Parts: sequence; C-alpha cells; structure tokens
Amino acid sequence: MGIRNKLFVIFLSTFLVLTLAASGFYYLSFLRSLETYLDERQQAQVERLADHLSLLYQQRGGWQFLMEDPRQLKRLYRLAGDRDDDRDSRGDHRHLQLLDVHKQRLLGPPAPPEFRSEIPVQIGRGIVGYLTYPDQQAIRDKLDQRFMGRQLRFMGWMLFVGVGLSLLVSWLLARHLVAPILALSNHTRDLQEGHYSARLETRRRDELGTLTEQVNQLAQRLDQGQQARQRWFSDIAHELRTPVAILQGELEAISDGIRPLSPEFIKSLEGEVAQLTHLINDLHDLALADGGNLRYRFHRENLADLLGEVVDSYRNSFSLQSISLETRIPDLAVIDMDPVRIRQLLDNLLQNSLKYTASGGTLSLSLTHAGDNWELLLEDSAPGVPDEALPRLFDHLYRVESSRNRRTGGAGLGLAICQRIAEAHGGTIGAEHSPLGGVRIRITLPRETS
Repeated sequence: MGIRNKLFVIFLSTFLVLTLAASGFYYLSFLRSLETYLDERQQAQVERLADHLSLLYQQRGGWQFLMEDPRQLKRLYRLAGDRDDDRDSRGDHRHLQLLDVHKQRLLGPPAPPEFRSEIPVQIGRGIVGYLTYPDQQAIRDKLDQRFMGRQLRFMGWMLFVGVGLSLLVSWLLARHLVAPILALSNHTRDLQEGHYSARLETRRRDELGTLTEQVNQLAQRLDQGQQARQRWFSDIAHELRTPVAILQGELEAISDGIRPLSPEFIKSLEGEVAQLTHLINDLHDLALADGGNLRYRFHRENLADLLGEVVDSYRNSFSLQSISLETRIPDLAVIDMDPVRIRQLLDNLLQNSLKYTASGGTLSLSLTHAGDNWELLLEDSAPGVPDEALPRLFDHLYRVESSRNRRTGGAGLGLAICQRIAEAHGGTIGAEHSPLGGVRIRITLPRETS
C-alpha cells in the first residue's frame, strides 16, 4: 500500500471515529436533556396541582369531591399546566395517582414504586395526601417512538454527510501531503540516473519545504562535483599530455636523426621526466589525501626548528633570484605534527614564492602565537592575483592565467596538497592579498596543549 493510500485510510478512520463519537454523544446528550427537561416540567406542573388540591381539600374537607367526580382531576391538572400545553402532551393526567395520607391509592392507575415520584399535598405543615407521577422512562409511548425515530433518521443523515465529507477531506489531505513526497521521489530518481541539473520548486515553509531545499542543495553539490570531476580528468589529461608530448617529440627527433644525442639534450629529457614524475607524485599524494589515506606520523616537535631548517635550505636559491628573505621565528613553538608532511607543506609554499616572486622582490615569513594556535604567515611581493582567484588557489590543478602559470613549472597541485596537510593537523590555510604586493598565505596550527 502506497503512502497516499495509508494517509487516506488514517485520515478517513480518524474522521469516521470522530463523526460517530460526535453523533453518539449528541444523540445521548439530547435524549438525556429532553427527559430531564420533561421531568422537571412535569414536576413543576404537579407541584402547582398539589397547591390547588390543598386549597380544595381545605374547602371541601376531604377527597370525597374527587372520588365522586374524577374528571375534576383532569381539569385541575390542565389548569396547573402552561396555557399552550397540548392536550396529548407528556403531562397527561391519566398517569397521575392520588394517595391518601397513608399512601393508599385513591385515584389513578398503579405505578411501580421504582419509577414513581411523590409530591406531598400539604395544608400548613400537615400532609393530607400525595400526588405521584411516573418518570419519562416509565411512560414512553408511540409518540416517544416516533420522536426517537426522527432523531435516529436525523443522526443517520448526519452520519452520511459526515462520511462523505470525511472521504473528501481525507482524499484532499492525503493528496496535498503526498504531492511533495512524490515530487521528491521522482527528483531523487532523476538524481540516481545522473540528471543533476534538475531542481524542485516549492513555496512550502514546513518540514517538507525544508527537505525540498536540502534535496536541491544536494543536487547542486552533485552537479558541482560532477563538473569538478570532469574538469579534474580533463586537467589531468592536459597536464600529463604536455610533458609526454615533449618527450615523444624529442625522442622522434633523435630517431629521425634531426637532433644529435648530446649531454645537454639528455639533461633536457631528464628535466621533462622529473617534471612528469613530480606531477604523478603530487597526483598520488592528493588522491590519498582526498580519500583520507595519506599516512601521518604525529610527534611532539618544535615547529620553529623545522621552519628554520627549511628556510635555511632555500636562502641560497632566493639569493640567486635577488629575493630578500625576512624571517621572524621564535625559539620554541611545540606542536603535535608529522615533520615529513609539514616539511612538504613548507617546501611547496617556498617553491611557489621562489617561482612566482619577481626578481628583486621580498618574501616575509613570520611565526606567532594567536590564542590556542600558532599562526604562520608567508607574504611575498608582486606579482599578485586577482580577487576572484584567491578563493580558488587551493582547487585541484588551478592556476592563475598570468605570470603564475605553467611556464614557471607549476601544475596547480601544491596548494591543494598544502590544504589537506593543514586540515589533517587540525589547522587551516587561506590566501589573501599581501601588503607587499603579492599573496599572503595564512596557516594556523593548534598549539601543544599538555
């Protein structure tokens, strides 16, 4: 059974139970209220009759006048009733009983004591007799049956209308609630088949509307992931094709005798192979990092010592490029880290600055503590990057289309690997404009807490 049918049955059952309960309560409440009203009305009429009889008893000196002419009781009963009473109303005198002071029947038909109410006839404080009358349960007649039949027919029509309305409302509610669920089901089926561009439109502000928005966000993420994967494969193919094409061309030139085999030529081929090997290694590291499989061996180490060692190893290279290297490193900066991966991160960053910073520029490197973190800043001079390129510097194979491009030897994987290493250490890495005119890389790493 589908969810629409289940909701329909649930709503219909609920409405039917409520309708039956309301109808039954109405019927029983009406009968009880009617009987109570008639009993109270008859009691008031009999009490007025008792007052009339007490005056007549006092005037006539006994009950002999009623014994001789019982029809007087009927006239007195009507005199005690309302002016608009019907002759065949519930208060018919034929159900009355007149008892003497010893409760012996003088007039009227006998009635069971359990269905009988007694009203004393008093003169002053003395009792001279009793008027008794049965309650409504004891004197039900054909009029009662006809009245109850009309009420039952009315209740039947009310049930029929209630069932019809229940069917209609249950169907509309089930349809209204299931419509977005069916739309979500169809949309998720499209996502399963790889159609990530479709979106659902909704104006709902309830949980189903929130779920629809979340599914749309999921579709957007899947669409972005598919496009990124396609760009990733395309970029990888492009990055691998270039050095392979160069190697193939050079080897064909040797084979055809166009270029002689010389040490300089072999060194050029070794450079292309080294670049290809570096690219493959970076791709392998990045794939491991994205899959959470890149191995780390954390130790409590002094980051300041490691940073000083790495910087010292690059001083000669920066000097050859006429790039001024400024450092501000404390003596002690203990963190839990993998020294090999942190060195890889620092190598990538310093190589980027060495490749991209113009000759005669400056690289400033500082390590300071900020709250519970150590903050490492690398700031280089021109050239910089556009504003729109800053958030994408850590994307796979992304390069700014300016001086920071392939001709400097970068494939756009170094910063992506740096980001994975920083995140694995519980830190962050980001890029922003440098006051020196280039790029500022800001890295935060948690301080050692013990």
